[in-house]
Amino acid sequence: EARRRALDQQPALRALEHSWRAGQLGALADGALPDPRLKLGALNFPTRGFPGARDDMTQLGVSWEQTIPGGDKRRLRSERSHTEANLSLAEAHGLMQTIVRDVGLAWSDLWLATANQRLYDELAAEHARAIEAGRSALGSGRGSQADVLAARLALNQVADRRLELTAQRERARAGIARWVPEAAARPLPEALPALAEPAPFDALRDALDSHPQHAMHALQQQLADAEVALAREATKSDRTLEVGYYARGGGRSDMLMFQIAFELPLFAERKQESTLAAKLRLSERAREQRADHLRQLRAELDSSYSDWRIAGERIRNVSETILPDVRARLETQLAQYGAGGTPLASVLEARRALVEARMQELTLRAAQLRARVALQYYEDYGAHR
Repeated sequence: EARRRALDQQPALRALEHSWRAGQLGALADGALPDPRLKLGALNFPTRGFPGARDDMTQLGVSWEQTIPGGDKRRLRSERSHTEANLSLAEAHGLMQTIVRDVGLAWSDLWLATANQRLYDELAAEHARAIEAGRSALGSGRGSQADVLAARLALNQVADRRLELTAQRERARAGIARWVPEAAARPLPEALPALAEPAPFDALRDALDSHPQHAMHALQQQLADAEVALAREATKSDRTLEVGYYARGGGRSDMLMFQIAFELPLFAERKQESTLAAKLRLSERAREQRADHLRQLRAELDSSYSDWRIAGERIRNVSETILPDVRARLETQLAQYGAGGTPLASVLEARRALVEARMQELTLRAAQLRARVALQYYEDYGAHR
C-alpha cells in the first residue's frame, strides 16, 4: 500500500510526464520548415534630392523569403526531439522502479525499529517486575540489596536503549514520509509481509539489458548518435528562396524578383568538422557510460542476491539453534533463582540475552526483506505496485 501510494502521489513522476509531452510537441515544431519572412522595401532612391526625388529605377515592393534546411536536417531534428521525449518517459519508468525500492527499504527500517522497541518495552516491564521481586525477597530476608541495584541498573540501561530505538523509529518515519506523507501516522503490522522468492539469478542477470534504469542509458546513446547525424548534415548548406514584386511609378513597368541563396561552408575544417569530431567523442562517452552502468547493475544484483541467500541461512541458524539455547538458559537461571542458587543479576542478564537474540532474528528477517526488495528492483516494477 505504501508503494502504491508513493507512485500515485509522486510529483516527480508528474513532472516527467509534462517533460515527455513537451518533447512530443517540440518534435512537431522541429520537423517543420522555419517561419517565412515578409519583406517590405524601397529600392534605388537617388541620393540627390532625397527623399522627394525619384528615378527610373526607384521601386517600392514586397517579397516573401523562405529558408529550406539542407539535407535531412528537419527529419533528424524531429527524431532527436522524439528521443529526448522518450528519455523523459524512460526516466519516469526508472524513477518508478527506484521509488518502489526506496519505499520498501524505508518501510523495512520503520518496521524493524518499531518491532525492536516493542521488545525492549517487554524487557522494561520484566525488569520492573524483577525490581519488585528483589524488594520482596530483600524484605523476607532471602535476597540482597545488590539484586535490587542490579535490577534498577538493568532497567535504566533498557530505558536508554528504548530512547535510542525511539530515535531510530522517528528517523525511519521521516524516511518513509518522504514518499508517503500520511504514512508517518499509520500503524504497522506486527508481522513482515510474505514476499515470493525471487526469480533465478541467471534470469535476473539476463534481463538487466532491459532494466528501466539501463534503458535510460540506451536512449542517451541514441540521443548522442542523433547529434552525430545532425553534425554530419551540417556540411549540407541551407537554401533561401525569395520572391518579390516591386512597383515603379511614372507608367514604368513593374518588376518581379526571384533569387536563391546558399550557405558556403568555406571553413568546414574549423567549424563543421570540429563539431562532428566533438559529437563523435560525446557519442563514445555515452557508449562507455552505458557499458559501465551495466557493470554496476550486475555488481549490485550479485550483492543483493547474496544478501538475500545468506540472510535466509542465518535466520535458520538463529531460529533453530541460538534462540532455543538462549531460552533454555533463561529457564535454567529462573529455576536456580527460585531455588536460591543463582543471583538475580544472572536472571536479568539471561533475559537481556534472550531479547538480544530475538532482536537479532528480527534484524535478520528485516535484512532478508530489504534484500528481497532490492531484488525486486531488477524485476518488473509494475508487478510490485
